[in-house]
Amino acid sequence: MFLKKLLKFIAIILTFMSFSFNLKAQISDNFLLLYESYDKLNNIEEIIEKAENRILRKYGVSKEFILDKKIELQPTEHFIGYQIKKFNDLRLIELKFNKDSIEEFFVLNTVPFFSFKGKAKVFIAANDSFFNDSNLFIIDNKAFQNELLNAKILSELNQNITLEFEFLENFPSDSFSVNELIKKLDEDQKNDWFLMLVDRFGLESWSYSFPKSNNITIQNGFGFRNFLLDEAIAEVVQEGREVTKKTFTASFKPDLSIEEIEIIFNKLSESTDILNFRILKSNPQNIVLEYESYLGPEDAALFLSSMGASTRL
Repeated sequence: MFLKKLLKFIAIILTFMSFSFNLKAQISDNFLLLYESYDKLNNIEEIIEKAENRILRKYGVSKEFILDKKIELQPTEHFIGYQIKKFNDLRLIELKFNKDSIEEFFVLNTVPFFSFKGKAKVFIAANDSFFNDSNLFIIDNKAFQNELLNAKILSELNQNITLEFEFLENFPSDSFSVNELIKKLDEDQKNDWFLMLVDRFGLESWSYSFPKSNNITIQNGFGFRNFLLDEAIAEVVQEGREVTKKTFTASFKPDLSIEEIEIIFNKLSESTDILNFRILKSNPQNIVLEYESYLGPEDAALFLSSMGASTRL
C-alpha cells in the first residue's frame, strides 16, 4: 500500500518539476559571491568588469571552451552589488552576482559547468642571507603569516581551492638542489602541490620563486599573495581539460518517507552539479534514479551518497 502511495507521489512531484526543471535547469536562490582586497575599493568598476575568469573558475568552466564558442559572460550584466565583509580581522570587498542569470547563460549557450573544488599543498622554503637562522625569522614574521592567511582565505572564497602550507627546514641553495627537491616532492605527493622559495634579494627586496612553473618575481616586503594564488589556480585548474556529460545511477532504500523523498528531489533539482534526473524503477527492493552530471564518477557518487544513496556508473 505504501509503495503505491510512494509511486503516486513520485509521479506527481516529477510532473510538477518537469515544467520548470527540464526547461530551466540548475536554478538556485543563492547569489554567487566573489571577494577582493579592500585596498582595491577605488577600482571597483574595473574589478567587476574583469571578474569573468574568476566566475568561470568558480563553476569549473573551461576557458578554452568559452573561447572556442566565441561567447562572453559580461559580468556587469549579472552584477547585483557589493559590501565590505570582515574575515579574521581581514576586510574584503564582497561582490555579489546573480547566480540564476549566470547559470541561465550557461544553459542557453550549452556551456558545461559544475561546482569546482580543489586542494593544493604549498611547500615553502625561506632564506635570508642577512641573518642567521633566517628561515625561522621569516616564517615566524607576522606580516609573512598574515599574507599566507589572506591567500588561504581568498583562495577558498573565490576559487574553492583549499591551500595547505608546509614549511621546509632547508633552503635549496642551487639549481641542482632545487631539482632534487622537486623530484622528491613529486614522488611523495599524490595530489596537487607546488613549491615556493622565498629569498631576500636586498635590504628591502624579496624574491618569490615557483620552480615548477619557472616563475619568479621581486617584491618589496611580503607582498606575494597574488602570485601564490596564480600558482595555485594554475596547478589545480586545468583550463584545457575535456569536460564531458556522464550518466550515473543511484539506488535508494524503498522505506524512505514521503518527506525524505521530497528532500532528495529538491536537492537534485537545485544542485548545479546535476543536469537532470529521472526514476528508472521503484519496487520493494529499491528506488533507482538515473541522472546526468559533468562531475567525475567519484564526486558524483559522493554527492548522492551524502543523501543516503548507493551509486554506480
